[in-house]
Amino acid sequence: MTSIDEYLASAKEIGAAWREIMGRHYPAMALVEVVRLVEREAKVEIEATAVVPE
Repeated sequence: MTSIDEYLASAKEIGAAWREIMGRHYPAMALVEVVRLVEREAKVEIEATAVVPE
């Protein structure tokens, strides 16, 4: 995230979108503020690890 202040100002909207997409699944997450991301227009970078049953 490039702005913690921007995140906090949008927390209700972000939370609503999270619940709509993730449902009742609440995976662990971390938020870190950085000066910039590799893609200059990006504001957020998301990394995920998933386990797919065989």
